[in-house]
Amino acid sequence: MQEANIVDITPFLAKHQLPLKYQYLSEQFFIPLAEDIIAAKPSNRPMLVAVNGCQGSGKTTLADFLVTWINSNTEFNSISISIDDFYLSREQRANLAKDVHPLFATRGVPGTHDTELMQLTISELLANKIDIALPRFDKKTDDPLPKEQWHKNKKPIDIILFEGWCVASTAQQPYQLEQPINQLEESEDEAGIWRRCVNSCLANEYQSVFDLIDYTVMLQAPSFEDVYGWRLEQEQKLLAKKGTGFGTFDEASLIRFISHFERITRENLHALPEKMDALLTLDNARDITAMTLKADSVTAPLVFTDLDGTLLNHDDYDCAAIKPFLAQLTAADVTVVFNTSKTFAEVTDLQAMLNHRQPFITENGSAVYIPKFYFPLKPIGCEELDEYWRYALAPTCAKLHEDLINYASEFKNCYRLFSELSAQEVSELTGLSVEQSKLALTREYSDPIYWQGSDEQLSEFLTLLEPLDYEVLVGGRFIHLNKQTNKGQAQNWLLNQFKTHYRHPFTTIALGDSQNDMAMLDEADIAILITNPNSKAKAKLAHKPWHVSERPAPLGWIDEVADLQIIKAQLAPRKEQSHG
Repeated sequence: MQEANIVDITPFLAKHQLPLKYQYLSEQFFIPLAEDIIAAKPSNRPMLVAVNGCQGSGKTTLADFLVTWINSNTEFNSISISIDDFYLSREQRANLAKDVHPLFATRGVPGTHDTELMQLTISELLANKIDIALPRFDKKTDDPLPKEQWHKNKKPIDIILFEGWCVASTAQQPYQLEQPINQLEESEDEAGIWRRCVNSCLANEYQSVFDLIDYTVMLQAPSFEDVYGWRLEQEQKLLAKKGTGFGTFDEASLIRFISHFERITRENLHALPEKMDALLTLDNARDITAMTLKADSVTAPLVFTDLDGTLLNHDDYDCAAIKPFLAQLTAADVTVVFNTSKTFAEVTDLQAMLNHRQPFITENGSAVYIPKFYFPLKPIGCEELDEYWRYALAPTCAKLHEDLINYASEFKNCYRLFSELSAQEVSELTGLSVEQSKLALTREYSDPIYWQGSDEQLSEFLTLLEPLDYEVLVGGRFIHLNKQTNKGQAQNWLLNQFKTHYRHPFTTIALGDSQNDMAMLDEADIAILITNPNSKAKAKLAHKPWHVSERPAPLGWIDEVADLQIIKAQLAPRKEQSHG
C-alpha cells in the first residue's frame, strides 16, 4: 500500500461519456499500466509510449487517462498526441489520388500522414525542446487546423503517449499482398497498387518514426468483425458532438471507410500481441478482461551489499576501483542497495563520491532511506527527511543506552560505546579519515560496542542482555546490538516496495563478509560471501549454499557480481536508442 493522491476521475468520465465502471477499470488495469510505464522510463531522457488499437477500441481515452494520472501522481510531465493529427490535407491527398492511386484520397492508411512532420515533432519533444507546435487535424473539415491554432508545450515533456490505430504496426510480406482482403480491394485495387504502396510506406518512413518508440501498449479486439460496431458507436458520439460534415459518415459510407483499415488491422491482431510491453484484451462488449505486462515475466536483479570489507577494501575504503563498475550497473538498470552498519551521513557522503543515487539501509537495518520520487508514490509509513523518504525499523539508540545502564552497568569498564570515542580514536580504530570518522559518529539508531574486556567477561555481559531480546552481531571491528530489526528484515521491507511499484519479479543478490551480514545473506536468492582476511567472525548461512569470492573487496565483489548470469544478461549490449 502507498500514500497517493487519488485522482477524482468524475470530470474525466463526463468528458469521454464513460460509465462508472471505468473507475473500476482504472484501478484494476490502467493505474498498474501507468506504473509499469513509469518503471520502464529511461532515467536520463524522455520516453515515447505507443498506444495501438483498432478503431473504437478506446485508445484515445486510455492515452488521456494515462496522461491525467501521470501528471497528477508523479513528477513527470506527459502529453498525448495522435497519429490522426498528422493527416495530410484534402488537397495533398487529392494529389496522391491523382498521381498514385484514387484510394489515397481517403485519410487513414499509411501514406496519408505527414511522416516528415511526425518524425520532426516527436524527435524535438524527445530532445527536451519547448514551444514545439503540436499539429491538430479537424475531422469535420477533413483538413489540418490553421497552424496558429496548434498548441505548444510550455515545458519539457518526459513521457509522450503516441496513440493511433496503426502506431507500431509492421509491414506485411509481399506474398501476403497478392489476394484482396475485402470488396474494396477487389473492386477498387484490383492490381494491388494501393495496398503495395501502403505497405511500402509502413515498411519505410513510418518505421523510421516507430523506431523511436520505447514502450508499446495494445488494446486487442476479439476480431475485426467487432470493429464495425465499435466504430459505429464512436461515429454516433462524433455526430452528437460535432454534427454532420466531412468528418462523419452514414452507415453505408462507414463500411467503405473501415474497409481501408481492414488489412492492417487484421495483421495487427495476429502479429502484434506477442511483441507488446502491455497487452489489454477486450471482449465483444469492449470491456477489458485481462492485462499482460511483459515486465511481469522478466526477472530483474536487485543487489544488496555490505560496504566495509565487501564493496570497499577493508583497509583504505578506496572507491576508485568500484566506481566504474557501479556506473555500468546503474546504466544497465541494475539497482545496488547499500545495506550497512554505516550512518546516514556516511552513506550519503559515499554515494556522492560514487555518483550513486539509490535507496540504502543504515545502521544494520535500523532505517531505510529512499530518494524522493525514486518510486512514483511515497511508501506508507515513511517520513520526509530533506531529499529522502525514511522508514525506521528500530528504536533510537537512547533505548540501548538505557538498557546498558539498567542491566549491565557492572561491565561499564569493559567497553566503550562508539559514541564515546573521539573522531581521532575512531580514525585510528577503523582507518577512516578524521572527517569520515565525524560522519560515523552521527548515529541515530545504534551505538556499536568497542569491547576491551576479556572473552569471558563478554560472555557474561551478553548473558545479562539476553532477556532484552537484542540480536548480537560481531562485525569486523565492533559488537552490534540490534533491537527489533536486522539487515535481512530491512532488506525484505525494501524488496516489498520494489515489488509493489514495479510488479515484475526480482532476483535478490546479497553480498557480505561477516556474521553481521548473515541475516541479509540468508534472505537473498543468491548469497555471496566476499573473502575478508581481517574478518573475525565469518558468515555461516543456515539455509542455503553461497558463493565465496577468491579475492577480497573490491575486486572480489566485481568478480562475483559480473559472473552472475542474470547480471550478464542485463549488461549484454542492447540496441541503442537515439532521440537526437
